Amino acid sequence: MSDAHDTSDASEAPMMPDLPPSLPIRSAQQYKALGDPVRVRILELIQHQPHTAKQLADLLGKPPGTIGHQLRVLEAAGLAQVVARRLVKGIVAKYYARTAHIFLVETPQELDAERSLGHQRLQRAHDELAESLATLGAEAYFGYEGDPEFFHVRLSPERASVYRDRLSALTEELLHEAPDPAGTVFAVSVAFFVAPPSLQVTENTPSADARSQDSEDPQQPENQQDDR
Repeated sequence: MSDAHDTSDASEAPMMPDLPPSLPIRSAQQYKALGDPVRVRILELIQHQPHTAKQLADLLGKPPGTIGHQLRVLEAAGLAQVVARRLVKGIVAKYYARTAHIFLVETPQELDAERSLGHQRLQRAHDELAESLATLGAEAYFGYEGDPEFFHVRLSPERASVYRDRLSALTEELLHEAPDPAGTVFAVSVAFFVAPPSLQVTENTPSADARSQDSEDPQQPENQQDDR
């Protein structure tokens, strides 16, 4: 790992430090730091390669001052760190990296009512896929057959648990895969959830129209006489 207190020439690109596999996220400060889309994008960019505020500003199309502020917020929350310093045109530039490969988020109770982290992650996946397709075209799918899947399947709770656990195990395996410094960064999005009530109708479930009709026109009891 590079010594953050050493200053080297800018021609020597800093190496990515050996980061811890994971870091539990528990505090409100950390959770709020992850709640900003710009800061999340910064953490994604410094996950595999250290960057300066100027480099990140160029990549994100933001003013360096704005990115510098966001980096200080991430550093204060323990999510980013200075891993090297380089002398650039007489100015010492700080190179930042994450403090862990993955962040294990445990939502603070006082923040449960805020927008779910899962929703944010799916939105990020949507945005990144759109960006990759715009720049790479079909190559973004890396030979994956067909478009990204979104479908529904009716399962028993037992079978649903089997697939949930298999997806979780594969996700954990990917998250703990040793990074290849010369490799390509791939994006993975996984979601497994109960579909909304509107999709839960079965042949034995009366429709809303039928329930409304029953309530407005109840059947007469069998023993009730017709006085007409």
